[in-house]
Amino acid sequence: MTDTQITIAHPIPPERVVLIPCSASSARQWNALAEQLAAFVPMPLDLWGHGDRPHWHGAGVLDLTAEAAAIGQACPDGAPFHLVGHSYGGAAALAFAASHPDRVRSLTLIEPSCFHILKSVEDSAHLLDEIHALAEVINRGVLCGDYRAGMQTFIDYWAGPGSWESLSETRKEQFARLTNHVAHHFCALLEEPTTLAAYAKIEVPTLILCGTGSPRPSRAITRLLADAMPRARHRTIPNAGHMSPITHPTEVNELVLTHVSTNSARTASVDRSHGEREEAGRRYAA
Repeated sequence: MTDTQITIAHPIPPERVVLIPCSASSARQWNALAEQLAAFVPMPLDLWGHGDRPHWHGAGVLDLTAEAAAIGQACPDGAPFHLVGHSYGGAAALAFAASHPDRVRSLTLIEPSCFHILKSVEDSAHLLDEIHALAEVINRGVLCGDYRAGMQTFIDYWAGPGSWESLSETRKEQFARLTNHVAHHFCALLEEPTTLAAYAKIEVPTLILCGTGSPRPSRAITRLLADAMPRARHRTIPNAGHMSPITHPTEVNELVLTHVSTNSARTASVDRSHGEREEAGRRYAA
């Protein structure tokens, strides 16, 4: 008769899902998704100068490296987590994954605004020109003090013509106060030195989402990243634009939740335990 070895399984703590919003938005854009992440610990973060976060201190350049550092500071214990980013937030999330791939359990990029990768791609000059023209309107609004004019162009470009006029005066004023930081964001996105080849070295399970009606630069960037990154999957949201997390939350959240759940340690543990039980059963039967 042999002694029976008893193994006590320790529960796996819930994993964190860090959520980074787009420019001129806040952590509140993730409220619906956070509710669906009941099996995880959702961590919606605000960008500098947005939501509850203070304005950029000005003691250096506000670039993607600074944004990536803030993501790391929000999770200082070194444990891996899931990372979701939209637009500018997607570019910041990608920057973090490039620097700390061991910290990222899964990556979801919703139209990351990595305009810098267009610089090295043939036949992309017209796409860069489109973004430079948009950035110039924002910069001009900052320099002359007409913040509303700059933000009107910004909002209508990303959310569709007429979106600005449909806003209340209170919302227009709130957006106008973000103009300075939006200008910083364009500078960071256009001047970022990381190449597409560098992003291609990221071997994190990645989901890349894009609306079928999004601006041409966004559609091009998502395809470039999906083709370059070895573990990336590209999915389109029918009839959606750049603001799909807000306009099409049902479709977007379902894809994000599935991606996060599939790549969680808990799922891997269940699959491994199931396989071990099957193997034990075969040995017993033998």
